[in-house]
Amino acid sequence: MRQTMVRVACSLAISWGLNAQAPAKFEVASVKVSEAPPGPIRGFGRANGGPDTTTPGQFTATGMSLKMLLFNYAFNFMDYQYSAPSWMEKEVYDVTAKVPPGVTRDQFRVMLRNLLIERFKIEVHHEQREMTTYDLVVAKSGLKMKPSKFDDNTPRDPGPGPGGSIHLEKDADGFPAIPESSGPMTFGTGMNGQLVWLTNKASIQQLIDVLERNVKVPISDQTGLKGNFACMLHFLNGAPAAGGAGSASVGSGAAGATALDVEVAPTVFTALQSQLGLKLEPHKKPVDVLVIDKAEKTPIEN
Repeated sequence: MRQTMVRVACSLAISWGLNAQAPAKFEVASVKVSEAPPGPIRGFGRANGGPDTTTPGQFTATGMSLKMLLFNYAFNFMDYQYSAPSWMEKEVYDVTAKVPPGVTRDQFRVMLRNLLIERFKIEVHHEQREMTTYDLVVAKSGLKMKPSKFDDNTPRDPGPGPGGSIHLEKDADGFPAIPESSGPMTFGTGMNGQLVWLTNKASIQQLIDVLERNVKVPISDQTGLKGNFACMLHFLNGAPAAGGAGSASVGSGAAGATALDVEVAPTVFTALQSQLGLKLEPHKKPVDVLVIDKAEKTPIEN
């Protein structure tokens, strides 16, 4: 049942369990309609700076949708955790904010969401929505992941690409492989219409984070597995969402394809069982959703 609509600032932070000790606002911030030309995917834009970057004192976003700013940067929500008007994906904005010294990533998120709430006059409410969720369990065929050889004190390897210390190898099927000599590493990449997730040290929760972004509904860890694991998971990019287990239909991520055999490009459901020895079991559960009731398209600039 719909709860009373609330114009949010501090109340939103409290209701979602956010850091009450964070600074309430940026000292200096600008929010305006963007004049940046549309990119390949409109609304994604570009973002630089902020905590844990090389320029922690200033955050800049250019050509970014309000949906991306709010749910990817201010909240770090999964798709199933919110409902928003469609225009929030299309209209793009520029944001510049001076970040005080010592602000953490979590504190920064609180400051950014408060800025967006104020400038766009956002109003929200919470409601429970029943949806298909999944329990992640060990399949009857048995676990196929290997325990990681690294403990929690081993420094993470920078990985491949700029600044990285290694070059990836390839396995017998042509998929990327982490050399035995490398340190702890986790990364994802696209390959032949598939999403490839590779790690030599990751927890079950890190795996669930990857899966939730694909199936777009909550996943609960019911494996009972502790510690870290080494594995590779590859599956059809854009695989069927909730209720699609076993389907071989091709999602939007399989560029140019019209049909693929699941043995060539497995769905995430098939891949979990055959590659990792895990299974997603569906259940109907109520899920708390943040609903955007109102937001202005033209923000208060300064």
